[in-house]
Amino acid sequence: MSNFTQRILTGLVGATLVVAAMWAGGWWFAALMTAVALAAQFELYTMLKAGGVAPVVGLGLMLGLAAVVWPLAPVTLLALVAGVPLIQVAVLFKRRTSPLQDAAATVFGVVYPALLASSIVLLRVGDVGLRGDEAFWLTAAVLFAVWSADSFAYLAGRAFGKTPLFERISPKKTWEGAIGGAVGAFAMVAAFKLGALGDAVSWLDVAVIALASGVLGPLGDLSESQFKRSVGVKDSASWLPGHGGLLDRIDATLVAVPVIVLYLHLTRGFL
Repeated sequence: MSNFTQRILTGLVGATLVVAAMWAGGWWFAALMTAVALAAQFELYTMLKAGGVAPVVGLGLMLGLAAVVWPLAPVTLLALVAGVPLIQVAVLFKRRTSPLQDAAATVFGVVYPALLASSIVLLRVGDVGLRGDEAFWLTAAVLFAVWSADSFAYLAGRAFGKTPLFERISPKKTWEGAIGGAVGAFAMVAAFKLGALGDAVSWLDVAVIALASGVLGPLGDLSESQFKRSVGVKDSASWLPGHGGLLDRIDATLVAVPVIVLYLHLTRGFL
């Protein structure tokens, strides 16, 4: 089976699971996002270890769990506050020569990807004055915009790509591809507006979601590529055929969705 075919099949299975959990909403969706985020966090900690840093993995994952589910259980924010001194105590007993790096790496893993992934949960369960089905469709529109931006960027880059976007990190990514990704994301969100969402979102909302998906998404992908290159690994893991690891799959989403949620908060009083 070719790598491209593996990517398509893995993507279809993954998208089906996400959409099903998204439709169920609430703790069903939060449970799936938590599993994805913690797996991605574990992958990040594994990469950090390859770079010579020793994060406190067990404690970091427990705090990551609290970080993902806070939109449904705000009390877990207290666990995050208490977690910082616990990390300090934990590295005290590790007796390593790099306690500052170890503590910083542990906290970074709680923020990226776990806390950033909570924005996806918040997008589904947050109160933006939408009915339950409209909240589902808005979340679907955002996630499909990010996913389609990646696909359209790949196709546009192959067809028209000439100008490197960030040659130092990824010579194959081009500005033409990024523009194609933004256009594809706009078309995707516009389709949702003209269909299921209707007047629930404005054309300004469509444009902001498309720009965040098409412009910020690739930057998220590039930043994760830089992390991997710095520790000499090709993929964050190898358990997703054709995709590598879960962090490789959600790197763009982790950057684009928090900005979209911030925009919705500023314009709609999202929280």
